[in-house]
Amino acid sequence: MSTAVISDIMRTLHRIHTQLSDLRGRIAAGPRQIAAYTAQVDAADAGRTGVQEDVKKAKMAADQKQLQLKSAESKIHDLDGKLNACKTNREYQTLTEQIAADRMATKVLEDEILESLERIDTVKKTLPAAEAAVEAARKVLGETKARVAAEASQLDSEVQRLLRELETTERELPTDIRDLYDRAVKNKGEEGLAPLDGESCGGCFRQITGNMYSELLIGKVVMCRSCGRLLYLPEKTSSG
Repeated sequence: MSTAVISDIMRTLHRIHTQLSDLRGRIAAGPRQIAAYTAQVDAADAGRTGVQEDVKKAKMAADQKQLQLKSAESKIHDLDGKLNACKTNREYQTLTEQIAADRMATKVLEDEILESLERIDTVKKTLPAAEAAVEAARKVLGETKARVAAEASQLDSEVQRLLRELETTERELPTDIRDLYDRAVKNKGEEGLAPLDGESCGGCFRQITGNMYSELLIGKVVMCRSCGRLLYLPEKTSSG
């Protein structure tokens, strides 16, 4: 088999392996993209849930203070009713001071309730943005899933076509070269092959020996002693 034919076969095999590696990488990237956008949906949903929880907590705090205020007002009302029943000035003075203290406490509660209501309004205003972020993330995720599904079918078909081409081309290799080729591809995949670059390996760019170069010129393939790639002549230097 001529040098040109062997070199052409090796170039074809290298091209097929490179294309297969690219296609498989693109296929594998699909699930990773879906996982990334799913994480974004989860993060947006967690953000929305956080806002909803903040609103809930603020409402609970406001409700609790409202109950405390009602209880305090009821206590003041009861104390007011007892003033007329006081029998001594000391008793009257004590009740009056207690009522004054309780009214100050209710004023503090009223201020705290107002702050809680303002807090509710403030947090509620962030809810639409949080919900919009969830919807936007879900939309992107849905679009990504649809695109990945559509591409996967097309990419898989192309992989199957290349595998058939690979099997056909591999059968053209002489037995001695096929053994070297099988070991190189098994260990390195597409990186198991490399064209000669001048008088250097096209993979690691280490110079080969004169004997190795001569063997390539007479139709043999050699293995780079530095990186283990199977070398072949590029098209411009192949000869019959």
